[in-house]
Amino acid sequence: MNLNLAGKHFLVTGGTKGIGRAIAETFAAEGAYVSSCARTAPDVTSMVKALEASGNKAFGRALDVGDGAALAAFVNDAARAMGRLDGVVANTSALSSGSNVADFDEAYRIDLIDRKS
Repeated sequence: MNLNLAGKHFLVTGGTKGIGRAIAETFAAEGAYVSSCARTAPDVTSMVKALEASGNKAFGRALDVGDGAALAAFVNDAARAMGRLDGVVANTSALSSGSNVADFDEAYRIDLIDRKS
């Protein structure tokens, strides 16, 4: 499939395992540059090395997306490293499990509203 993503840069939070990893690999398979963050440094390193081994540009950092300053620094550094930022996939709320309104509110807050600074 050709989605005309070659040379574009996408940032995927929570991109080292599961759905996030599949998203990152799909972007890379389309020729896009991929940046990703997750909480575990070895997982981030492994993801970056795997994408680079297949000939793609990749950037990653271990961080907690709930830390607003760390997340902002990562986004800025990723954009600078790749020369641009074309899209973001906020994939971290999958870590919040539960089926009540409070759980939904927490996931929504993590992905879209505020960050701890």
